Amino acid sequence: MLQKYPASLQSVQARMQYKQNRTGGMLPLFPLLILVCCLWCFSGCTTVPTTYTDTPYQPVTREEIRWRSLSPGIEAADIHDLQLPLIVHIVKIDLLNPAVSVITSEPALFTNSRGHIRGETTLDFALRHNTIVAFNAAPFKTRSLLFSVYRTIVGIHITDFRRMSMPHERYGALLFYTDKTARIIDAQTESLLSADVRHAVGGFWTILRNGTVLPQKLHRRDSRTAVGLADNGRTLFVVVVEGENKRKSQGLSFEETARLMRELGADDALQLDGGSSSSLVLQENRTQHIVAPIRSWNIHIRVASNVGIVIKDNTSGALLNTPAE
Repeated sequence: MLQKYPASLQSVQARMQYKQNRTGGMLPLFPLLILVCCLWCFSGCTTVPTTYTDTPYQPVTREEIRWRSLSPGIEAADIHDLQLPLIVHIVKIDLLNPAVSVITSEPALFTNSRGHIRGETTLDFALRHNTIVAFNAAPFKTRSLLFSVYRTIVGIHITDFRRMSMPHERYGALLFYTDKTARIIDAQTESLLSADVRHAVGGFWTILRNGTVLPQKLHRRDSRTAVGLADNGRTLFVVVVEGENKRKSQGLSFEETARLMRELGADDALQLDGGSSSSLVLQENRTQHIVAPIRSWNIHIRVASNVGIVIKDNTSGALLNTPAE
């Protein structure tokens, strides 16, 4: 077609040359920004194929972990392994502590009871609810991680006894009961979602059961968000593994994450949504800050659902931790 209309081709070429001269031979700013965002999206959301590495992973022992107190019943620690390299963030929560309460993404964010929800970053969730701990939860579907506002949760979501998303029998879930204990189930079946489940978030697969690491089909290392339970569901572990920047942290496989959970003292563990969705926000010194992911650019993924830990007065129900001025 271009050969059939040489005059049109010359006109197009002339206009292109004019625009190039006007911009000094540089690409227009807006398309350049779009290109950068797309490259960031693909690099952040695509797992680097590091299935097997030369450096084996050896979990730290419980004695090597240095816990710091965040609030009554809540402690946090960080692991930095320069040999792999590896960065891991851990939170330990006493669910039976009278001041500790669990929250999940609230019904106001949903457009229906089938999991369609307005996405938000874990930091936005943490700031709105003044959490001590906040982390991402369920896997989800969306048209675009960067540009779509809404997500669809894959699996169960229950908040204050209200079911906002339907169960998915292929995947596991983390359940919080009225007696403040928690449980990890292997499959989201109706028989296991009893009336005394106050909160529930779906995940992927159970990776640890009764202290035994369960074999997994996927072995690549990546960013991970996982939860573990000990003491018959009275202690909750949250583990967030960095893996977006492989030069700083290689990430962990599912089985390696399970081994770490076992070393922490967990009996059961569940893999939540990982990759670029992995997020952890902690409140320290009355300030909310993003612990993971660590990125040079301040761009964070809007996830579908979050879990928060808040501190409340056991008698009045009022929040004890007040937002920073």
